[in-house]
Amino acid sequence: MTKRLSIDSNLVVLAVLLVVAGLASPYFWTIENIVNLIRVTSLIGVIAVGMNVVIISGGIDLSVGSVVALVGTLAASLATTGYPLGVVVLVPIAAALAAGVVNGSLVALLGFQPFVATLVTMTVFRGSGLVYSAGQPIYADYPAFIGFLARGTFGGIPAPAVLFLAIVLVTWYVMRFRAIGRMIYMVGANEKAAYYGGVLVLRVKLFTYVYCAALASIAGLILTARMGSGEPGQAGVLYELDAIAAVVIGGTALQGGRGSVWGALVGALVIGVVSNLFNLLGVAPEWQNVSKGAVILAAVIMAGAGPFIGAIFARRASNG
Repeated sequence: MTKRLSIDSNLVVLAVLLVVAGLASPYFWTIENIVNLIRVTSLIGVIAVGMNVVIISGGIDLSVGSVVALVGTLAASLATTGYPLGVVVLVPIAAALAAGVVNGSLVALLGFQPFVATLVTMTVFRGSGLVYSAGQPIYADYPAFIGFLARGTFGGIPAPAVLFLAIVLVTWYVMRFRAIGRMIYMVGANEKAAYYGGVLVLRVKLFTYVYCAALASIAGLILTARMGSGEPGQAGVLYELDAIAAVVIGGTALQGGRGSVWGALVGALVIGVVSNLFNLLGVAPEWQNVSKGAVILAAVIMAGAGPFIGAIFARRASNG
């Protein structure tokens, strides 16, 4: 009951935002704007799905925005030097996986707090991209396949949206039906109990950070192709905050052990609609952050009302 009410309340928040956006701007429901909204939301959504897995396990990853920038910088550099598609795609992804291993090792093996560990690597990864590119953006003509991921369509549906939905379905299957998914929930709910129950906690934590970095690398490839350049200093800035906000709005508990990939999807849509509406209304960037924070706070409060109402119904039901 509680989980159902939480999901329903998130959908109510999204529905209200869609109605308000349509009333506030006559351009919101135009085909061009909806397509743009879906493209942008899919980018944040891919990152939010990975962040959701990490948070369910009891961790957090503040380095995803820096991984996005690093991947884009490497892909742009390789594309400008004429390397084939496989190299342009696989080398940046391998670098992102290595970043995930570093994050997971700091948290799982060395015992760093996830916030501290990924705050450090956030700076290191972005700095590495800046050093690699000498602090300059790298403009490139990407292979057609990467360009298609950023701008192509499947039957009129933007390719990033199709990729996002595929990632959501795969992640939902893993979290719901595979042993690793159940272990992630167990570790997030009670790490000690999971350890004494035979769960390989270190491997589970390492998996979550690597998986999150892998999804961030996909978002990095899409973003750099859409921008036409690798931007080591600007790409992915504050993406980690948008991803965390989407996860929290979706009903995932920051302390771990509870959450849903579908909630993260709805949360990403909420973030995307808010950002898109502010752009349509011409809200200044500095006020966008203030307004977005207020809207996110309201959404979190409304989403949090679901478990509270569920507890009331459960208490009444127990009383006959």
